[in-house]
Amino acid sequence: MELDVFVKSLFKKAKEAGFSEYEVYYVDKESLSISVYKGEVEKYNLNNSYGLSFRAKLGDKIGYSYTEILDEAAIEMLVNRAKENVLAIESEDVQFIYEGDKEYKDISTYSDALENLPADKLIKIALDMENEAKNYCDKVESFSGCAVSYSSGKYGIINSKGLNLHNKSNILTAYVVPVIKEGNNMIDGFGYVVAKSLDEVDAKKIAKMGVDEALSKIGATSVKSGNYKVIINNEAMVSLLSTFAGIFSADAVQKGLSLLKGKEGEVIAANNVNLVDDPHLVDGLASVAFDDEGVATNKTYLIKEGTLESLLHNLKTANKAGVKSTGNGFKNSYASPISVSPTNFYIEPGSKNIEELINLVGNGLMITDFAGLHSGANSITGDFSLAAKGFYIENGIKVHPVEQITVAGNFFNLLKDIKEIGSDLKFPMSSVGSPSIVIRELSVAGEGSN
Repeated sequence: MELDVFVKSLFKKAKEAGFSEYEVYYVDKESLSISVYKGEVEKYNLNNSYGLSFRAKLGDKIGYSYTEILDEAAIEMLVNRAKENVLAIESEDVQFIYEGDKEYKDISTYSDALENLPADKLIKIALDMENEAKNYCDKVESFSGCAVSYSSGKYGIINSKGLNLHNKSNILTAYVVPVIKEGNNMIDGFGYVVAKSLDEVDAKKIAKMGVDEALSKIGATSVKSGNYKVIINNEAMVSLLSTFAGIFSADAVQKGLSLLKGKEGEVIAANNVNLVDDPHLVDGLASVAFDDEGVATNKTYLIKEGTLESLLHNLKTANKAGVKSTGNGFKNSYASPISVSPTNFYIEPGSKNIEELINLVGNGLMITDFAGLHSGANSITGDFSLAAKGFYIENGIKVHPVEQITVAGNFFNLLKDIKEIGSDLKFPMSSVGSPSIVIRELSVAGEGSN
């Protein structure tokens, strides 16, 4: 059944069932992933998925249901299950079907240059990345991964209040993880690109990125335990920021799962820190004109010059707080309820390049990688104790790579201890971004630790 016919019939049935307001959210996705190993295609996965969710209001409560098939039986099922869901709800939270905003920003999230990509060209890119890595360095022993992926999708919202929004997006990614052998040690590196056309995918450049990162780790040693001035480089800071992003959700705050409760208007970071959620970022992986509730998106400063300006809201949390939604009501999938999620979430860059930051530190450490974030970081208290790798800095120069260390601290304290912010803002295959930052001091456990 065609979508418009299905929706019209569904809304008619919903009205007959006593629902006052109703809405559908639909997603149509396709993806192609090709991985190679030792000159041969290892996996070739082509997936197509379609799903539609239904929300309907009875009183102040909204019931949910969903389907992957559009037919008469699905209409009956969606209405019945939504009603069952409403009757089972015990929460007193007020839910909303949104009437829409007057204006929505025109955002480019789809590249025509990526349409109808030939599979053989994608396979060639993957094979070329392997070959270029081997040609670039004879230390390359094997690969932990080498793949090219393309995904595209369209989604939309239609409701009984006249809202009818839709969007489509697509993206191409390629990465290689070469493993080099140095003595008895096997060391890997990561090279990647996120592209809007095949012209942006340079297999030689990606391979060089991965191999150079692996080579930079040769000869790594630990350091003595102590407190160190630290640069957290952009990619490592992204992993840390991603782990603690949830503390800025109004839903987490209202549920007592964030220490930021009651802190709006207070200084929570150094005065050079600006943390933003920007759904209109050009080429951002999470750029979007509207959220999954139909609210028009806008750039939101969470931290401005060190002060907590705002939290991220959907319609439900905004109503509770007596404020306007920030347009951050999103679903994890078409079958999920609305939650609060960031879009392009990043720390705004400063003016100093990485060499200037290293010189500023003088003597200390540069952290390039954190491990154990799922088990070693507490998103509620902000405490973290993480295995890390990086470089030792002496007299403003990177001296040697470092491994087998554990870095401990607290995310809330770290925000206040940011001394300098670099100019090298990066989004490493992620919608979370950060420049490199200098921290006044962090505790490091290495040699001589128990």
